[in-house]
Amino acid sequence: MRPKQWGSAAIEFALVLPFLLLVLDGVIEFSLVMYDKVLITHAAREAVRAGVVLRTPKLTSEEIAWVAYNYSANSLLTMGPGRTPTVSVNQSADPGFQTPLEVTVSFTYRSLLLNSILSALSAPIAMSSTATGLNE
Repeated sequence: MRPKQWGSAAIEFALVLPFLLLVLDGVIEFSLVMYDKVLITHAAREAVRAGVVLRTPKLTSEEIAWVAYNYSANSLLTMGPGRTPTVSVNQSADPGFQTPLEVTVSFTYRSLLLNSILSALSAPIAMSSTATGLNE
Protein backbone atom coordinates (compact mmCIF):
# COMPACT_ATOMS: atom_id res chain seq x y z
CA MET A 1 0.00 0.00 0.00
CA ARG A 2 1.16 3.44 -0.73
CA PRO A 3 1.39 5.89 2.18
CA LYS A 4 -1.12 8.26 0.56
CA GLN A 5 -3.85 5.56 0.47
CA TRP A 6 -3.74 4.34 4.07
CA GLY A 7 -6.99 6.02 5.13
CA SER A 8 -9.06 5.06 2.09
CA ALA A 9 -10.09 1.67 3.51
CA ALA A 10 -11.28 3.30 6.74
CA ILE A 11 -13.32 5.87 4.82
CA GLU A 12 -14.87 3.20 2.60
CA PHE A 13 -15.72 1.11 5.65
CA ALA A 14 -17.32 4.14 7.33
CA LEU A 15 -19.48 4.70 4.24
CA VAL A 16 -20.59 1.06 3.96
CA LEU A 17 -21.09 0.36 7.69
CA PRO A 18 -24.57 2.00 8.02
CA PHE A 19 -25.90 -0.09 5.14
CA LEU A 20 -24.46 -3.28 6.63
CA LEU A 21 -26.04 -2.49 9.99
CA LEU A 22 -29.36 -1.78 8.28
CA VAL A 23 -29.27 -5.16 6.54
CA LEU A 24 -28.34 -6.89 9.80
CA ASP A 25 -31.26 -5.16 11.55
CA GLY A 26 -33.59 -6.28 8.75
CA VAL A 27 -32.52 -9.89 9.17
CA ILE A 28 -33.02 -9.71 12.95
CA GLU A 29 -36.42 -8.01 12.67
CA PHE A 30 -37.62 -10.53 10.05
CA SER A 31 -36.56 -13.40 12.30
CA LEU A 32 -38.41 -11.95 15.29
CA VAL A 33 -41.58 -11.37 13.26
CA MET A 34 -41.48 -14.95 12.00
CA TYR A 35 -40.89 -16.23 15.55
CA ASP A 36 -43.96 -14.36 16.82
CA LYS A 37 -46.07 -15.57 13.89
CA VAL A 38 -45.13 -19.19 14.55
CA LEU A 39 -45.81 -18.72 18.27
CA ILE A 40 -49.35 -17.38 17.77
CA THR A 41 -50.04 -20.12 15.21
CA HIS A 42 -49.07 -22.77 17.75
CA ALA A 43 -51.09 -20.99 20.46
CA ALA A 44 -54.22 -21.14 18.29
CA ARG A 45 -53.63 -24.82 17.52
CA GLU A 46 -53.08 -25.69 21.17
CA ALA A 47 -56.26 -23.88 22.18
CA VAL A 48 -58.30 -25.71 19.52
CA ARG A 49 -56.77 -29.02 20.60
CA ALA A 50 -57.68 -28.34 24.23
CA GLY A 51 -61.21 -27.36 23.24
CA VAL A 52 -62.11 -30.24 20.94
CA VAL A 53 -60.81 -33.24 22.88
CA LEU A 54 -63.41 -35.63 24.26
CA ARG A 55 -64.03 -34.71 27.88
CA THR A 56 -66.90 -33.93 30.18
CA PRO A 57 -67.62 -31.14 30.79
CA LYS A 58 -66.30 -29.33 27.73
CA LEU A 59 -64.06 -26.31 28.21
CA THR A 60 -65.80 -22.95 28.07
CA SER A 61 -64.79 -20.24 25.61
CA GLU A 62 -62.94 -18.39 28.38
CA GLU A 63 -60.95 -21.50 29.32
CA ILE A 64 -60.04 -22.13 25.68
CA ALA A 65 -58.91 -18.50 25.30
CA TRP A 66 -56.87 -18.86 28.48
CA VAL A 67 -55.01 -21.85 26.97
CA ALA A 68 -53.94 -19.75 23.96
CA TYR A 69 -53.06 -16.80 26.16
CA ASN A 70 -50.93 -18.91 28.52
CA TYR A 71 -49.12 -20.53 25.60
CA SER A 72 -48.03 -17.26 24.03
CA ALA A 73 -48.23 -14.33 26.45
CA ASN A 74 -44.80 -14.58 28.06
CA SER A 75 -42.94 -15.64 24.92
CA LEU A 76 -43.90 -12.99 22.36
CA LEU A 77 -41.14 -10.55 21.42
CA THR A 78 -41.92 -6.89 20.81
CA MET A 79 -40.88 -3.46 22.02
CA GLY A 80 -43.20 -1.19 23.95
CA PRO A 81 -46.69 -1.80 25.27
CA GLY A 82 -48.97 -4.55 24.08
CA ARG A 83 -47.01 -7.75 24.68
CA THR A 84 -50.26 -9.67 25.18
CA PRO A 85 -52.13 -11.36 22.35
CA THR A 86 -55.82 -10.98 21.64
CA VAL A 87 -57.70 -14.28 21.59
CA SER A 88 -61.21 -14.84 20.23
CA VAL A 89 -63.07 -18.14 20.40
CA ASN A 90 -66.00 -19.02 18.15
CA GLN A 91 -67.89 -22.15 19.12
CA SER A 92 -71.51 -23.22 19.14
CA ALA A 93 -73.61 -22.79 22.27
CA ASP A 94 -73.80 -26.58 22.65
CA PRO A 95 -70.38 -27.98 21.68
CA GLY A 96 -71.52 -31.43 20.59
CA PHE A 97 -69.95 -34.06 18.37
CA GLN A 98 -68.56 -32.70 15.07
CA THR A 99 -69.43 -29.06 15.81
CA PRO A 100 -66.72 -26.62 14.75
CA LEU A 101 -64.48 -24.68 17.10
CA GLU A 102 -62.46 -21.73 15.80
CA VAL A 103 -59.75 -19.88 17.72
CA THR A 104 -58.10 -16.70 16.43
CA VAL A 105 -54.99 -15.27 18.07
CA SER A 106 -53.96 -11.73 17.06
CA PHE A 107 -50.84 -9.80 17.95
CA THR A 108 -49.22 -6.50 16.97
CA TYR A 109 -45.44 -6.56 16.57
CA ARG A 110 -43.50 -3.36 17.14
CA SER A 111 -39.96 -2.90 15.88
CA LEU A 112 -37.17 -3.52 18.37
CA LEU A 113 -34.13 -1.73 17.01
CA LEU A 114 -35.23 1.03 14.69
CA ASN A 115 -38.48 2.01 16.37
CA SER A 116 -37.49 5.58 17.15
CA ILE A 117 -34.90 6.16 14.42
CA LEU A 118 -36.91 5.12 11.37
CA SER A 119 -40.48 5.28 12.67
CA ALA A 120 -41.91 5.65 9.16
CA LEU A 121 -40.32 2.38 8.05
CA SER A 122 -40.96 0.42 11.23
CA ALA A 123 -44.73 0.65 11.54
CA PRO A 124 -46.38 -1.95 13.78
CA ILE A 125 -47.11 -5.25 12.06
CA ALA A 126 -50.52 -6.76 12.81
CA MET A 127 -50.53 -10.54 12.56
CA SER A 128 -53.24 -13.08 13.15
CA SER A 129 -53.58 -16.84 13.11
CA THR A 130 -56.76 -18.91 13.04
CA ALA A 131 -57.14 -22.61 13.80
CA THR A 132 -60.30 -24.67 13.35
CA GLY A 133 -61.22 -28.10 14.65
CA LEU A 134 -64.24 -30.34 15.09
CA ASN A 135 -65.36 -31.44 18.54
CA GLU A 136 -64.88 -35.08 19.37
